[in-house]
Amino acid sequence: MPTIANMPAADLPVTFASGETRNVNMIILLAQTQDAEMMARFGMHLPGVRGGLRPTIKSLREAYELDYFFDGPVRTWKDAAKVMRHFYNLCKQHVSKEG
Repeated sequence: MPTIANMPAADLPVTFASGETRNVNMIILLAQTQDAEMMARFGMHLPGVRGGLRPTIKSLREAYELDYFFDGPVRTWKDAAKVMRHFYNLCKQHVSKEG
């Protein structure tokens, strides 16, 4: 059951490369993806976004196991933005197929 505003598919169970299955909230994932893209392009976080939605590269790497994608470690915001957008699109595609 979704946790935010009873939205369909807000929470998506994802099995990561480590074998661990965690719920990924699509709304939070989108905000973090856009924030990473903002950091990559302009070197600043999205205005008005606070707290956990302003993560570090390290916390994104750990939360979404980003180093699994594209055969390499994620070290810069440009890397993080690219991998986060890819991961978001995979999740979005999965939700679209289920609905």
